[in-house]
Amino acid sequence: MIGNGQPYGSTGYVIVEEGEINPTTYRLEIKNYLVIRPDGDQVSGAFSLSAAREYIDATELKLRKNNNLD
Repeated sequence: MIGNGQPYGSTGYVIVEEGEINPTTYRLEIKNYLVIRPDGDQVSGAFSLSAAREYIDATELKLRKNNNLD
């Protein structure tokens, strides 16, 4: 089950919670996070929250360097 999505970074990436509903508490038990690109496609794989942030930070840094925006 997909939970909330939070924008992260400056180019439109989103980090989305993924997990299962706990039948006792009816709360989402987060198992991992997904990374969604600005075009809406999902990056393959599942991430911890810190790994998702690191992936986006590294991707945006590479983009800035390639476009000479730094």
